[in-house]
Amino acid sequence: MLKSMLKFILSQSYLVTMAVAVLCGMFIPHAHNLTQWNTVYLQVIFFLSCLKLDMRSYVEYIKDWKFLVLANALMLVIFPFIVWLVWLVWPNDLLFAIYLLAAMPIGMTAALLVDLNGGKSSITMILTATTSLLAPFTITFLTKVLFGASVEVNASQIFTQLASVIFIPFIFAMFARRFWPKAVAKYKDRTKPISIFFLGLTIAGAVGSQVGAAETITANWLNLLLIVAALYAFFIITNIIGYFGFWWEPHTNKQTISISLACMNFTLAIYLASHFFPRPSIVLPLVFAIIPWVTFMPIWLRISKNFK
Repeated sequence: MLKSMLKFILSQSYLVTMAVAVLCGMFIPHAHNLTQWNTVYLQVIFFLSCLKLDMRSYVEYIKDWKFLVLANALMLVIFPFIVWLVWLVWPNDLLFAIYLLAAMPIGMTAALLVDLNGGKSSITMILTATTSLLAPFTITFLTKVLFGASVEVNASQIFTQLASVIFIPFIFAMFARRFWPKAVAKYKDRTKPISIFFLGLTIAGAVGSQVGAAETITANWLNLLLIVAALYAFFIITNIIGYFGFWWEPHTNKQTISISLACMNFTLAIYLASHFFPRPSIVLPLVFAIIPWVTFMPIWLRISKNFK
């Protein structure tokens, strides 16, 4: 298991990127100035990710509308609603941060993870496209309805920002695929370092804007352990629901779905929190969320093999 975990971590560059970005945000002066370009960073990341979307090849899954509705409902409505129910019992910023994470669409890296583990990346890609295009509507609506009385929520601005970082890059990416297919085919799989670089800038800016609090949180090991433990619990639950929520599907499909639904778009969550809920107790748990996600995923992959 240790070997597979190390292989998994090394196959992803996000953990190293996050560590370097957090340190840069804490110790490089004026790192907080990076936040003014966060929208551009995310647009670049999403544009490069959307270049890999070939909607025509997903027709067979688009026809299975019941599957799509359930998967999108789990990702965009049921997961955040469950977190909100827990928040009602224990209202705090950590759970609100987890709610933001739960409300995010599937991240573009999910297809790579599914492919590496023998799943069906075509299922993941169609779910990535549908959850991403629905996210500006669901995130805005749910956040306003569920938290509007307790948290200051500017629904119109949230929708506008989400639309600008999702719809615009998606349209440009589809335009590029249509008119420059050879160039897209040649370079689309070489863009990961660029996306990781801009992810690092996003995290560095987010931490830089909360630098004093970042030092406090990382110095308080008990509080940090509580944050990480809560995030581990969240990822365990999402994986289990994602797998057993589709009990009628064959094992390969269920594992594909569970991996996909557990791969929330961390970058979008950090971006959203930095812009609209810029409290360190909300932003920083989202930055640290990648630690339990990266370390738990190989464990889950090993466990889920026993469910065949």
